[in-house]
Amino acid sequence: MKRKPSGSRSRKIRAPCGIVTGSVRRAGNRLRVTAEMVRTATGDVVWSERYDRADTDVLSLQEDLASAVATAVTGRLLPAERAVLAAQPTRNPAAYDAYLLGRFYWNRRTAPDLVAAAAQFERAIAADSSYAQAWSGLADAYVLFLPSEYDVPGINPDSILTLAEHAARRALALAPHLGEAYASLGESLEYRLQWVEARAAFERGVALSPLYPTAHLWYGYDLMVWNRWDEAVREMERAKQLDPTSVVTTVSLAAAYDGAERVPEANAMFEQARVLAPDHPLVLIFASIHDLTRGDYDRLADDYPHMLRVTGMDSATAADLGRRLRDPGLRGAALRETADRSGRASWRALVYRALDGDDRMIQYLSEVERDPKRSDVGSLLICGCLGSRLRADPRMQAALERFGFPRP
Repeated sequence: MKRKPSGSRSRKIRAPCGIVTGSVRRAGNRLRVTAEMVRTATGDVVWSERYDRADTDVLSLQEDLASAVATAVTGRLLPAERAVLAAQPTRNPAAYDAYLLGRFYWNRRTAPDLVAAAAQFERAIAADSSYAQAWSGLADAYVLFLPSEYDVPGINPDSILTLAEHAARRALALAPHLGEAYASLGESLEYRLQWVEARAAFERGVALSPLYPTAHLWYGYDLMVWNRWDEAVREMERAKQLDPTSVVTTVSLAAAYDGAERVPEANAMFEQARVLAPDHPLVLIFASIHDLTRGDYDRLADDYPHMLRVTGMDSATAADLGRRLRDPGLRGAALRETADRSGRASWRALVYRALDGDDRMIQYLSEVERDPKRSDVGSLLICGCLGSRLRADPRMQAALERFGFPRP
């Protein structure tokens, strides 16, 4: 989490006999942390503690607090639990602080935030070059720089994927059993179209770090590519259970439900995503795809122009586009204009499908030239994940194989 200059925050953790709740207040270079366990049945406080430390002692404070909570919950701290608490990934407070800031920016998922995330991970590595989690975070930031993901300007896809894979492998060299690093490696390999190797890395990451939401999330996307929808949904649901307030996880689960033809659940999850972050580009992109593929043009008229405004279109032009999407007589031309404005093979293919059916979409994907300078593989994953029926069509498989997709 990002530490604020001052003020406090609280968090609740469910324990077998109740809820552990606490708050953190920072004033200058001092931290005050309070924690207490409340019995849920009666509301009685069964344990409480307060810690006053310098902010340079945050790592030892974290260890002491975790140990105290674990002991209060179970009555004793097992040797294995004590070993986990003692195994700090870094002892450098500056590195740890930079890593937390890196994850904060990374989770916001905009191009400027991803650049800021990479800078923080690099700062963490500069402070502690043996910090495996920071190397893994750097890999995660780099892989999302790709065109067709978050469009960080001036990125060469091959170069950035090489850097991402190097950072992930560096993390594994430092911590061979770090599941986070296997997830990072899997994502970099997937975008290099090394599908079998990527799947093995994801499976290893989930096995080693079963409580790490991103490992389940990215493995879920990988399973979509292989047309294994029931498994993909289970992985996405697990990611959502582990990180219920994540907008990325929420909208990804919505997309998984969509592809699995579980439309009511997809609708409900998209509504959750809109509540969590109505202006988030990823929510607007995936929601627009959902609207288009389901023929909900009134909702598309809200979502897609709003996305264009978020990405820089002037409000008047976006509003005019939305108005035309609502008019059946003007809709076709407006949809084709959205395809022209997006500049992406994937959205154009979806528009052709909406206007003329599956055959036109498949024909387009069979003919379009892939631009080697601007990888559209990331957004073409969406075309590969439109559902088991379309993905199983031999013509669709052949069209996607031109872009390096595996045959399920």
